[in-house]
Amino acid sequence: MKPNFNIYVISDNHFNHWNINKYCNRKFKNLGEMNNTMIRRWNNTIREEDLVINLGDIVFTQGKSRNIFKIIKHLNGRKILVKGNHDRKSYSWYLTHGFDFICEKFYWYYNSKKILFIHDSHKAELHDLRKCDYIIHGHTHQKGKMVRRRKNCTLINVSVEQIHYTPLLLIKLLHKIK
Repeated sequence: MKPNFNIYVISDNHFNHWNINKYCNRKFKNLGEMNNTMIRRWNNTIREEDLVINLGDIVFTQGKSRNIFKIIKHLNGRKILVKGNHDRKSYSWYLTHGFDFICEKFYWYYNSKKILFIHDSHKAELHDLRKCDYIIHGHTHQKGKMVRRRKNCTLINVSVEQIHYTPLLLIKLLHKIK
């Protein structure tokens, strides 16, 4: 029986982090346009019952937390956060500000394939590269290709710059990679 919700992946929104442009040259005119474009694309894609796996660096948590709370609360769907290097608040902070689950990494099986969800693929351990079929990650922004092979594993970068600032349907991604 097919579930009545979809699962999406995305990484490295860096909401409220205009300085990210020094590292990945986003094509927005200002912070407001960047935030609003990503919120609009998220909400045009995600329904309230859908699940979004965010692979870290969703917001820049310096400054006023209230503004960050408003952004997260405006994003449709149920949300999992796999913490990234810019996600410096406590687990309880994220849970009270719109996330349903927070972790450093997690494994999932899909059609007999083992998937590791992690922010930075370089932090995956050697046994992950040998035992996982896929590592879905972010962190590297627009450096390199979206899909690459390492050992016996396929690494898939879902940083927003790779996926047009829009959450990507997980099942469609996995079928395309096959």
